Amino acid sequence: MTTTKLYHENAYIKEFNANIIQVSSLPNNRWAVILDRTAFYPESGGQPFDLGYLDDLAVIEVQEDGENVVHILEAEPITRSVQGRINWERRFDHMQQHSGQHILSGAFYSILKANTVGFHLGKESSQIDLDIEVLTPENLESVEVAANQVVIQAQAVHTHWLNQANLQSFPLRKPPAKDFSEIRLVEIANFDYSACCGTHVANTGEISCIKILSWERKKNGVRVDFVCGWRGLTDYQQKNTILHQLASCLSLPIPKILNGVEKQLQKLETTTKELALLKQELHRNLSITLYQQGEVINHHKLIVHTLTDASPNEVNYIAKELSSNPYTIALIAGINQEQTKVHLVFSASSDVALHMGQEVKKILPLLDGKGGGNEQSAQGGGSQIGELPAALTLARENIRKQL
Repeated sequence: MTTTKLYHENAYIKEFNANIIQVSSLPNNRWAVILDRTAFYPESGGQPFDLGYLDDLAVIEVQEDGENVVHILEAEPITRSVQGRINWERRFDHMQQHSGQHILSGAFYSILKANTVGFHLGKESSQIDLDIEVLTPENLESVEVAANQVVIQAQAVHTHWLNQANLQSFPLRKPPAKDFSEIRLVEIANFDYSACCGTHVANTGEISCIKILSWERKKNGVRVDFVCGWRGLTDYQQKNTILHQLASCLSLPIPKILNGVEKQLQKLETTTKELALLKQELHRNLSITLYQQGEVINHHKLIVHTLTDASPNEVNYIAKELSSNPYTIALIAGINQEQTKVHLVFSASSDVALHMGQEVKKILPLLDGKGGGNEQSAQGGGSQIGELPAALTLARENIRKQL
């Protein structure tokens, strides 16, 4: 006995009664239940499975097993007959997305002769893969308009079970992927004919809208991301809210937001350059001050200093500025803004007979860090910020002994 698939007879069935014909235990305290009839759609053809209940037991997964449909439960049914209830919000969403995909794929084919070679119905958006190398904004606009014209026309959506002989009378968008004795055809009147076992709306007007979100190159083709129906409204609401918030922040009407953002970015770029120059001057002056305050040991200058909220580049700049002076050794540490890491730069002028790479490695274990370098310059870093004072003291004493 095989399962009668009610979702093929009527995708709008929300509740049904059925008899259990098989129950099997699964790992992790789950149960596999096969019914004599079901409205639960199993995962297939890029469309996710339905969710819902058999009596008061949650259906958490639905899969195909040959001609049967297997319902996965978290508890064993105690009766042989059950009432099934579909999560209608999820089902109708899938119907909107899947029917919308047929229309969108049909529009891509009719306008660009691009075949759909893959489909995934995702949780937030869906994707189709096309055998075309590139898309232009004009392409996307033309396809999107054509697809939504089909939606607005409220065309009827029919399904047919066909054999090899009578399939020839329908203009399929693409031939079936494999041989068959019987195949289900989804017809969107006067627009698209595709083999499909998914659940679909009865009228294209129920899709409400089809919106292309983005596209990207994928292997030898492109992947198009899109939403339909209620997802389209949600996407519009989110973006409309963001636009109004931006308009409020910029004190501009929505049509002038882009121009306003471009002006702000130009100002930011100018300010960033000016700030970089000021920082450079500040670091140069700090280097002069640190050099003047450096410890003199046998005609050598030893400078040890810690910077807070400093980037590795800033630490490196100051160390290099200091070691540009003769007989100078600079041991500079920088703590990042998040207070989670320390960055070290040990730098020496070329006339100093020490090896900075060896010196930095002597203290890195204290900081739980890594690093290295050559005679004149070495870098390292670690996460034990609390040990930094002790590590720098050790480095200072090691170098003092050698000078």
